[in-house]
Amino acid sequence: MQSETMEENKRVVQPFKSLEDLYSKIDKLEYWSGIIGLRKSTDYVYQGTDIDAQIDRPRKLQRDSVPKTIVCHDLMGGYLEDKFIDGSNVNDSYHFYHWSIVDTFIYFSHYFVTVPPFGWINAAHKHGVKILGTLITEGTGSQAIWDEILKSRNSIIKFADALVQLAQFYKFEGWLLNIENDINEADITKLTFFIQYLTENIHQKIEDSEIIWYDSVINTGKLMWQNELNDKNQCFFDNCDGIFLNYNWSDSGLIESAKRAKNTDRVKDIYVGLDVWGRGCPGGGGFNSAYALGKIRNQGLSAAIFAPAWTFEYFGPETFPRVENIFWAQLMEYLYIHVPIYENERFVTTFCRGAGEKYYEFGTQITFYDPETKATVLTNSSFYNMSMQRHQMIAVCPHLKFISIKLLPAVQKDDKSKPEPQLCTYETSHEIVKVLGKRITFDDKPNSYAGINCTQFSYDLSYEGGGCLKIITRNIRSYHRLFFVYVGFSREIQARVIYRNCNTDSGDDDKRSLVLLLGNGYGVTSYLPRDTIQYGLGWKMSIFHTNVRTTQEIGVALTHVGSCYIGKIILEETKRPRHM
Repeated sequence: MQSETMEENKRVVQPFKSLEDLYSKIDKLEYWSGIIGLRKSTDYVYQGTDIDAQIDRPRKLQRDSVPKTIVCHDLMGGYLEDKFIDGSNVNDSYHFYHWSIVDTFIYFSHYFVTVPPFGWINAAHKHGVKILGTLITEGTGSQAIWDEILKSRNSIIKFADALVQLAQFYKFEGWLLNIENDINEADITKLTFFIQYLTENIHQKIEDSEIIWYDSVINTGKLMWQNELNDKNQCFFDNCDGIFLNYNWSDSGLIESAKRAKNTDRVKDIYVGLDVWGRGCPGGGGFNSAYALGKIRNQGLSAAIFAPAWTFEYFGPETFPRVENIFWAQLMEYLYIHVPIYENERFVTTFCRGAGEKYYEFGTQITFYDPETKATVLTNSSFYNMSMQRHQMIAVCPHLKFISIKLLPAVQKDDKSKPEPQLCTYETSHEIVKVLGKRITFDDKPNSYAGINCTQFSYDLSYEGGGCLKIITRNIRSYHRLFFVYVGFSREIQARVIYRNCNTDSGDDDKRSLVLLLGNGYGVTSYLPRDTIQYGLGWKMSIFHTNVRTTQEIGVALTHVGSCYIGKIILEETKRPRHM
């Protein structure tokens, strides 16, 4: 558990602000205990729309046959509450949980060398997602930094080795290279050598590592964003694992980029930038980000989604994660769901997102004994710690997809004034979302959930950690698809699900059951509990015995119309019987 106050929390992750800062600390790095290695994933993925349980048998796609997705996290300069290795008490901080549709996560800041914070490394790795740091130079004095790095072969190797050493030490997978300044034209050959050496060396030292080049400097050394792959930036692309194109691209530029990359079978190594803040990106970003993503995928290209924390920074923490879920729901048809592997390893989740107003253990808010008053009191247990995040659901509900949009153009009174925002109205199958500037409201439609099964996350209740999953069943002929995950054992799977019924539901609890569903290539099989027992204050535990040793999908259902809270799911190997 994290410290009780921020002031007590001394362990922080810090960037390196200069070349001198890096070299003075590289041989005395602070060890972080508890860093989790990257979880393996299957060689197949699913289409993002397959989150819908109405799709009976989701189709497997070879992972290397589909375009990839980078999420580049940029929020208010970086290193906020996430910099605290042991977490903080500011529970309304931004947290990301849509890991299933991400291949690589980049932690971005404007410091010289950005090392991803401890919590982000662990959260990404738990879900089988690579994580990269950022190398950036920009502004006054930045060209002089590269003059120093590129002055000799030894200085180039020294710098590249330091970057590899950082990634090895803190167990992340590589770097985004973002040079936002001119380079002396005479040094371009040296720069390409640096990229080549760094890429080859990190591949030797770190499995599944990546070096991604940002579309900035061209082959003459000038800072000149191309927004496409062409002969001016090809030399950088040829020497690393991929290029992150700038955001002001055109359809014709993407077509030409794809054609050029086909010559070396590297179309999917082009990551087209999608700026969620807009800033010249086709479609203007925000809730219309799917416009740009659709164009990117039309050319078979990968995508780099920049600053999706717009959902938090623009609208504020009060409406997060509701805005977050709506944002990602619009993109799902263009995304792919990867499948983490649990081979002879228990699958356990409490759905905790790494943040909460309260911290729970066994369904009870943690307490401490006050020796002065001789009373047991509730602790101030609000927390934010991405390392405490547990395995997250595959994605948001399909019912959050917009079915109609009404956008009014901004009004500008005169040439000197800023355009005044106008009301934008978005309709989903169950609510009306209205946006006016930074203000957003949600209005449920009459009978909005009629016949719809959906899930919600509750921060107000938890069995373990902060929060749990609420499932709402209006159609008992369908179920809730929660995870695409490969779980395999040498013996049959036994599952335990800890849950509680909602107080608002009427009816006889004894006649109600939670149903477990496990899926494989032959379809989904449902299992009724072998036993259900009371398990803590208001919680129950259902135990399921199955006849399968592997599963590729986990779901749940209710035998009645209603709702319940899922606090914990465990899949493990059936224990061998003891013989006398």
